[in-house]
Amino acid sequence: MLTGTLRQDVSTRFAPGIRTGYFPSVAGAWVISNEDFMKGNNTLSNLKFRLEYGVTGNQDGIGNYDYLSDYALGNSAAEYQFGNNYYQIYRPGAFYPGRTWESTATTNAAFDFGFLNDRITGSLDFYFRKTKNLLATINEPAGTNFSNTIVANVGNMQDKGAELSINAKIINTRDIAWSAGINATINRNKITNLSEVPNPNYPGLPVGNISGGIGTYIQLDQIGYPKNSFFYLPAGIWD
Repeated sequence: MLTGTLRQDVSTRFAPGIRTGYFPSVAGAWVISNEDFMKGNNTLSNLKFRLEYGVTGNQDGIGNYDYLSDYALGNSAAEYQFGNNYYQIYRPGAFYPGRTWESTATTNAAFDFGFLNDRITGSLDFYFRKTKNLLATINEPAGTNFSNTIVANVGNMQDKGAELSINAKIINTRDIAWSAGINATINRNKITNLSEVPNPNYPGLPVGNISGGIGTYIQLDQIGYPKNSFFYLPAGIWD
């Protein structure tokens, strides 16, 4: 069996010319239990091998038309005094015209199986996932934008792991049915890049904002480590 798709997504969160994303997928499957050499096997009732590849897109964390520079009224603490009167002023907002889709490509190989006329079924799936053009909030150098932070495409990340699921029909009669299932997953996540120019001294991106003050974080996205890792940082490292 062979299937394939091509998805086209268009989002006004990105600038014209780069707002269209193409996300393909393809999957092949071989039902081994249908082959002649498996005929008459009363124990293994179903066995299928799957090989799949697909790409998905992400635009979370971005406002509509964020690629444009907009103007908004300043708050009451930023009014301009003219004589005895105070007037609200319009201020420009930060923008990032080159922002584009975050995309994740996943490759996986799996076995689907069934025993005793599918009284016991399950699957074993191995996967490798690579994300590029990560969307993350980064600090902006002073004087380069109208905010000290911006959501930008800043790096790459990878995941690899395995998933196992098993389901069993413990009781399956006309009057009563009782099924049970178990699943287990192992995943290894690692950030592989966080900057356009390689910088071995880059401390990473602070994430996991908590209450109690502005700019207070308890997690760190750092190259070579999983996303949102808890990390102790000496005071003033980003000063």
